[in-house]
Amino acid sequence: MKKSALIVIIVFTFITSALADDYDPQHTMLALNMAVVSVHRIINSQSRAILDDEYQNIINNLSLGNIRSDPEITKLYERLLDITSRKKLRTDEAEYLRKNYNDQAKRSLSGALSDLGKNSAAMIREDGSISAFFGSFSSLVSVGAASYFKYQSGGVNLRGSLEDNLYRLNAEDLADFNEIQKQLLTSSWNLLNTYNLPDDYRLVQSSVDDFCKAVENSESPSQLLRMLQAMEDDFRVYPPYWFYRAKAARDIKDDDEYTYSLERFNEVWRPVLRRDPFMLEAAKFRISDIVNDGVPFDDDTRRRVLELCEVMRDNTMRDDWVNNIFAGAVYYALGEKDEGMRCVAVNLDFSFERELSSQVYSNMNNNVPPSLVLSEALRSLKLHELTADMTSDDRITALMIADYFDDREGALGRLSFDRRSPVVLHALRVDALRSSDPAKFGTLRELTESLPLSGDYGEFMPLLRAYSDDEKPGALVMLADMYHYGVGVSEDVEAAMRFYDLAGQRGEVYAQKMYSALLMTERVSKQEDVNVNEAVPAETKKPERKEKKPLIRFWPFKK
Repeated sequence: MKKSALIVIIVFTFITSALADDYDPQHTMLALNMAVVSVHRIINSQSRAILDDEYQNIINNLSLGNIRSDPEITKLYERLLDITSRKKLRTDEAEYLRKNYNDQAKRSLSGALSDLGKNSAAMIREDGSISAFFGSFSSLVSVGAASYFKYQSGGVNLRGSLEDNLYRLNAEDLADFNEIQKQLLTSSWNLLNTYNLPDDYRLVQSSVDDFCKAVENSESPSQLLRMLQAMEDDFRVYPPYWFYRAKAARDIKDDDEYTYSLERFNEVWRPVLRRDPFMLEAAKFRISDIVNDGVPFDDDTRRRVLELCEVMRDNTMRDDWVNNIFAGAVYYALGEKDEGMRCVAVNLDFSFERELSSQVYSNMNNNVPPSLVLSEALRSLKLHELTADMTSDDRITALMIADYFDDREGALGRLSFDRRSPVVLHALRVDALRSSDPAKFGTLRELTESLPLSGDYGEFMPLLRAYSDDEKPGALVMLADMYHYGVGVSEDVEAAMRFYDLAGQRGEVYAQKMYSALLMTERVSKQEDVNVNEAVPAETKKPERKEKKPLIRFWPFKK
């Protein structure tokens, strides 16, 4: 018994010694360098919102089990935690900014999925919906960036919030952080000597200044890439540097630079964060690369994507609702329905963006095709908001109109059976004009000729506006018609031309003809004004503008 215990002690001692000898000092240097950059961002922004972001994602997220204990570092780290935890946002302050972020994130997701939604009817009928989902994956990657990046360039607009002193650090706070910054840089120097590391493992103040300036203030991905390339010698062992460089190269489609930078990221990355937002985004990049390579989606491809999805899930912060949904959608597309629903359930259990999450969860539970699980959830929320105050009958009509704008299968047929509202009659008229199909129009001639010149469009205007903002052709043509003829709104030729032009750019032939006709009418009218003014002596000119001739009504068919 004693002999066995002795053997255990010897083995344990040997393993401990081996682990100590094999310790990679880059873990410690990287943890320290990340703290240096975090504190610099806090000082540079003077923002408690940025402080809160750095506290949650970097400073309080260090994986201490992977970093060797050092008395100097331990004391410094404890002081850093103490200062940041005292100044981080209160619950109500964080909630205010979170709502701002949530609203912008939903709008961004909706915009990225708008093109996907155009072909939603076809996708519902498509058997290979997994291909359709991953076909849209790349466009969603940048939209679903980890929440850590929300306050960087292109993220949440904090201008109004930061004007409030509640969100600003005071002079005393900044002095504390400046002192911490100095101590961090000194500790970096001491660690180089302790571990006999080269000097370029250590970040210096001027380099950090340039790095943050490049990441947060560059005007374009091309400029960011150039700036980062110029500082490679200073950051060659700093993983976030290579991540930003790979992202910039990806944005400008420089494949060689992107591949090189992502490979370097993998080489110098160390698991010093419990949930690493940089590794999360890198995993999404790799998934996008795999599915866009044109390789068959066989078992091996599925296995590789599934492994990366696990990396993505494991590095997603609990409150990062966008990527909880994102990871869930990827699992769901891979046929891992239960795991996908578990990812989304995190949002529901902890009350993170419950409305959208509940819609996505319901779609997964109801086996909605993977390519539609996100877009259908966003569409449901949008329609709920637009129709919440309508009567039951108006809401039914609005949903049918929305189906028509979204080109849903059978939408036009359903509209044809409900002609109680002027907005329905107008939608049928728009369809007839858009189609330019004489046979089809023959069945709607009487309906078109009896179109009311006035009617209650008020309840439906938010719906029409929302769909025209999404540049849905049917909505654009309908709104243009309304302004052209003064149906439901005041007559406004300029507005009519603007919406006809937008619809024309989307390939609507009728809209193109209407825009040309109105443009010609406007030119003739303006020319007549000029001729009249030239013919009348200055002292007899009338101050008011000559009344325009009635607008030409252009019809792309014969009555």
